[in-house]
Amino acid sequence: DAAASFAAHVLNPHENSFVLDMCASPGGKTTHLAQIMNNTGKIYAFDVYDSKIQRISENAKRLGITNITALKADSSEFNSEFYEKADYMLADVPCSGLGIIRRKPDIKYIRKEEDIKELSGLGLKILNNAAKYLKKGGKMLFSTCTTEREENENTLFEFLKSNPDFHLEKISCERENEGYLTLLPHRDNCDGFFISLLKKG
Repeated sequence: DAAASFAAHVLNPHENSFVLDMCASPGGKTTHLAQIMNNTGKIYAFDVYDSKIQRISENAKRLGITNITALKADSSEFNSEFYEKADYMLADVPCSGLGIIRRKPDIKYIRKEEDIKELSGLGLKILNNAAKYLKKGGKMLFSTCTTEREENENTLFEFLKSNPDFHLEKISCERENEGYLTLLPHRDNCDGFFISLLKKG
C-alpha cells in the first residue's frame, strides 16, 4: 500500500547503512528499504516465526536483493549482538490492524477492546528495546497500520518520556506535522497508518 511505501521513504536510509527491521514479515518495507539503499549496506530483518523468516528471504531472493539477512528473533527481548549498531531502525510494531479494515473486514469481528491495551504494551516494549540498538545520531521510524490513539500517540509519548535521549524529527511531506502523523483512507487514499520519526541524541 502507498502508506507502507511512504514509511520507507520517511526513514530514507543512506547507502551502506546498517539497518534493523524489528518486525519485518512479510518483508515489503524491508525490501523497499533495500532498494532505497541500492542493495548496499546491511539489513537485518527480525520475526518470531520460522515460516515468516522464510517468506522474507524468498521475497528478497525474488527481487534480486542480497543485503537482507532474515533472523528469527523476538524484538521485545534484548540481544547484545546489536547494541548501538544500527544507523537506522524500522519498528513497524504489532497492532490491531484497524487501519486496514477496508481490505480485511473480518478484523471488526476478531478484535476486542482489551487487545488494543495488550498490543500497545507490546509495541512500547519493542520500542524500548529497539532504542538500545540504535547508534547516537541514528534514526528510528515507529509505525503501525492502525488509527487508534492508544496504540500510536500514547505509545509514542510514553516512549519519549522513558527515553529522553530521543526526540521527534519533522517528517518531510505536504502535511504539517511535528514528527508524527496519521494517514486516513478517506482523506489520503491509502490504508489507515501511523508514522513517526525519531532521532537518538
